Amino acid sequence: MAFYTKICLAWLCLSIFIGCDQEQTSTKELSAYVPQDATWVLKVSNMEALQNETSNNKLLSAFEDASLYKILNKKGSLLSYLNLKNESVVSLTKRNDSIWDYTIATRQDSLVFVIDSVANKSVETLEYDGVVVQRITLDGVKGFTAIKDSVFIASTSQQQLQAILKGDSPASINFEKAFKVLKNNELTSIIPKPTFQFSKDEIHILADYSSLDVFLGPNGIRTSGVALAQDTLPKLLSVFKGQIAQQNDLEHMIPNSATKAISITLSDASLLIENLKKYRKDSISVSKLDLFGSASELGEIELPEGNAVVLKSIDSDLTNEALASSLTELEIYRDTPISKFDDGSIFKKMFRPFVQTDTVSLVFQLDNFFVFAENNSVAQTIISAVKNNTYLGKSTAFENAQTQISNASSFLSYGMNDGVGEVINNALKNEAINLIASKNLDDFSLALLQFRFDRDFAHIHFVCEETSGTKSTGVGVSEVFSKTLDNTIMGSPQFFSDHRSGTKNIVIQDITNTLHLLSNNGKTLWTKQLDGAIIGKINEVDLLRNGQKQIAFTTQNKFYVVDRNGKDVGAFPIKFKDKITQPLSVFDYDNNRKYRFIIVQGKEILMYDSKGKVVSGFTFKKTKNTITLPVEHIRIGNKDYIIVAEENGTLNILSRTGKSRISVNKTFNFSENPIEREGSSFVIITKENEKISIDTNGKVSTQKLEVTNNYHFTTSGSTKVTLDDNLLRIDGRLAELPLGIYTNPQVFVANRNVYIVISETQEKKVYLFRKNGTLMNGFPVFGSSGASISEAKNKILLTVIGQDNEVVLFQL
Repeated sequence: MAFYTKICLAWLCLSIFIGCDQEQTSTKELSAYVPQDATWVLKVSNMEALQNETSNNKLLSAFEDASLYKILNKKGSLLSYLNLKNESVVSLTKRNDSIWDYTIATRQDSLVFVIDSVANKSVETLEYDGVVVQRITLDGVKGFTAIKDSVFIASTSQQQLQAILKGDSPASINFEKAFKVLKNNELTSIIPKPTFQFSKDEIHILADYSSLDVFLGPNGIRTSGVALAQDTLPKLLSVFKGQIAQQNDLEHMIPNSATKAISITLSDASLLIENLKKYRKDSISVSKLDLFGSASELGEIELPEGNAVVLKSIDSDLTNEALASSLTELEIYRDTPISKFDDGSIFKKMFRPFVQTDTVSLVFQLDNFFVFAENNSVAQTIISAVKNNTYLGKSTAFENAQTQISNASSFLSYGMNDGVGEVINNALKNEAINLIASKNLDDFSLALLQFRFDRDFAHIHFVCEETSGTKSTGVGVSEVFSKTLDNTIMGSPQFFSDHRSGTKNIVIQDITNTLHLLSNNGKTLWTKQLDGAIIGKINEVDLLRNGQKQIAFTTQNKFYVVDRNGKDVGAFPIKFKDKITQPLSVFDYDNNRKYRFIIVQGKEILMYDSKGKVVSGFTFKKTKNTITLPVEHIRIGNKDYIIVAEENGTLNILSRTGKSRISVNKTFNFSENPIEREGSSFVIITKENEKISIDTNGKVSTQKLEVTNNYHFTTSGSTKVTLDDNLLRIDGRLAELPLGIYTNPQVFVANRNVYIVISETQEKKVYLFRKNGTLMNGFPVFGSSGASISEAKNKILLTVIGQDNEVVLFQL
């Protein structure tokens, strides 16, 4: 709609000068000087202010190559010789498919049309019904002007001008209403017989006239106004007679990848269906009315994968009963049952033109929404978007735009991504006007066009604002891929660097002990059969110190090092007769990739180097009791400490060579919390919920914690994270989570930022927090395991298990 503004200025603001006021003697409205067959009428009150507002409007400039724009913006046109100060009315008429005429009417003053300085001009004076008409040629530009009742009129069509002077084209009552209904705005657009294009072959007249006030801002355009539907011939918006507009919630089902969507609301389904039948003049039999009896909203979503129809129910039990006979359950995707639906044409049959899809074959329920999808890809995309919070309603663009529209409507059109331009066109379209953007609209991720029917008119709102420079969607996270394996996954997925491409691959093991390496787009690069389940996590190493990474891990009887092609490296795997009882510990004391690998077998400790040889200089070979936690390396100051915890409570704090570095005379009832560093102390959380701090001199201090038995404590550098049931604290800042069962919080550093990730395993939600304790935009996302975070090419990546056999990769 804002295009009206740009178009006006393109014509009228090439040579604007300030003139002098002149007392007006005519009391006629300027609407009296509008041709009866005008296709588009623009009422402008302050051209100078309008020029300032439109000069840098990126959205308007995207339409500069549209046919109408080019006709009206032509340099050296008749309009460029006008100096408009007073309220003006610009009318467009279409002479034929290639020629447009325009007529301008404004209150006469002495400076409105001054051509004394034009050297190349020709003026011929005519008289028509007692009114002087000038046929002028200015620098080769031809036009016609006249003054009647102190109104200056200029037109590119002699026929149009003469009809206005003769009074052969009096304005209709409906046009007068449209012209007068909105007042005191700088720009008002009036369009006769506005249309909406639902598909290539479905273009419908919405009303007799639309009258819209256009507001221009630095980031885009919004309009508000009315559509008048008073003629006896049926108009589409009239089908909402008898309906009470309801709240639109379809945006909670629209994935960020969607291009278009339409939502209609209904308070009386049978009446709406009957009104649509009369409007279409068809005699279809109404079937499955009980399916729509509890519906308050019906929508259609267009995705790259296909389309979906969405029904919002005020009574899900009734809707389920109505659907029961048409359903056959096929599968469960991310805890959501998907069923076969055997009446795919019912929605288009009942609600055309608002619904164009007649091939839906699947159905699933998300809260009080019933989604009918054309195919499995559509179903999975919508389910994933809802589970991951990557839907339109969560975006900054929508949150900003919804403040400019009503919270309830009869008919709401959404344009996203490549569909923005279509909604913009529908906002100003009739049978003659069709504006297509000549530049990409990438900076405009959303356009909304809303109609709310009220008796014999409808309120209209339109908004399209730039999102460049802010968050394009506001979501902050998107799902890159979802990969389903043949078997259930064990453990959590982890990243493995690809030195050639600079990307991150994902490594995971399934219950058949098969190791899988997936590319960053979900392709299986290789699989490797292992002898057993991996104990603990997989470690990324660089044994050759050349940037070409490997992965190191243990099963119960083998120590593996595997390269990026899935091949064993050097002397690996190393086989063991006795079982390995703790996860592999990897030490890189000086960050020089001269690794030390720790194998624990009950009470025994073995240290290996990068060649798979036992490090003879490490003298600590065995404990008196079973080792109860993974062996750790902690550096405080310039000293290294190796931490070995025994089942009887003994704590060994050793040097690199295995000699005792700190003597601790007390024993502790170790919990599952690893021993952490906090400042210059070692911290133990006991099973009795005591926090034990040991300094580098062996001094022990005890603090009783008022926490539950579900308490977790972890540190990374200066970051301290605790979890007490659902109370997460990051450096003391509280983030209260919903009640649930959570994985231990993990701390990651990526792109020099600290992130804390935690998963709720019942509802299958993954939460990601910043160091300052704020939840990242777009979270929680769907996930059922501990997550892993990494960076690649300045992008933050997160991988997690979705369903039992599904790996999901997200990008922040």
